[in-house]
Amino acid sequence: MNWGLRNELSTDWIFCIRAWSILTVAVFLISMPSVSSAQTEFTQEKRMPAQNAERYGSLPLGAVIRTDERYGHDGLILGPRGWDFWNRLENPKPSQNPNLWGDKRPTYFVGQVKMPPGTKLTLRGQFPHARYFKLALYRFERSTFIALGGEDFAAWDIEPDEGSINPYIVGADRSAENRDYTAHIVMEEPPADPSDRATNTMYAGAEEQLIQLVIRIYVSDEGYDSAGLARADVPVAVAPYMTYEATLADGTRLSPDEIVERFAVLLGFAAPPVEIEPWYKMVNSPENDPALDPASAPARPEVQWELFRGMKYTVGGAFMPPEKRAQIKLQTEMEGGAIRRRPI
Repeated sequence: MNWGLRNELSTDWIFCIRAWSILTVAVFLISMPSVSSAQTEFTQEKRMPAQNAERYGSLPLGAVIRTDERYGHDGLILGPRGWDFWNRLENPKPSQNPNLWGDKRPTYFVGQVKMPPGTKLTLRGQFPHARYFKLALYRFERSTFIALGGEDFAAWDIEPDEGSINPYIVGADRSAENRDYTAHIVMEEPPADPSDRATNTMYAGAEEQLIQLVIRIYVSDEGYDSAGLARADVPVAVAPYMTYEATLADGTRLSPDEIVERFAVLLGFAAPPVEIEPWYKMVNSPENDPALDPASAPARPEVQWELFRGMKYTVGGAFMPPEKRAQIKLQTEMEGGAIRRRPI
């Protein structure tokens, strides 16, 4: 080999590499914006869209619409209810207002009934494809609905039907197809001995009263509708959230239509705890804490986190000087607005 030629080639190759490196750096330096301009561009063009972006796992609008079209048309189990439906549907129903349930991903179905003593309402459904699921019973009392202590089932507490599995049990197949369950609401007092309770049964008491069944579904699986019962990317099929039947104390069996006609009560609406005029009276009261500004009352510069202690302390007391607020006694009963309702 001609070593002179090799050295010349090597020198030429090194020169090319150096020239290319210098050119690359020069182009990079020329094209790279200054720190201030990059920050300005990001702030103006990226910041606002980022603040309005959906969270990972949020439902596509199509899934919200299909969930709304599929369920809640049977007259008893109404819904869906939640943030997505109230804020994203073009014409949401009043009952879809989530009120205090402000998180985006929970979906609620509510059945409201008034049944005579001895009635047994049987509910047949499927475990949803979702992170969390619960059945809970409430009764109307003191102008609001309060939970019936112990009368609820988290998903993992529900016994599946024969031939089905509960996908919420540790180690179970979350995607199993056979996932049916049967639950009951009976108008009886609960057994004194918890071991005597019937399977999947909630006891609403022996007196005829207005009760609510609330069904919670938190974060349905990706690709499913908000109820977690069907795929969101398939044509809409209207169906009840669950099927149901009832048996009276004398053994008479009622069809779904008869249950709706005889027992179903249209969901009502609680009046706000403070109307507009009284609120502004509190905002502009001369007895307010001098540290408050009417333009922002009852907001304070320094936030103090406290437990809810009733409307008098938490709402009315928010306008008072701390020493006066401290004199308000702890309220032991929860307040609520009057429910306006009528039979279906």
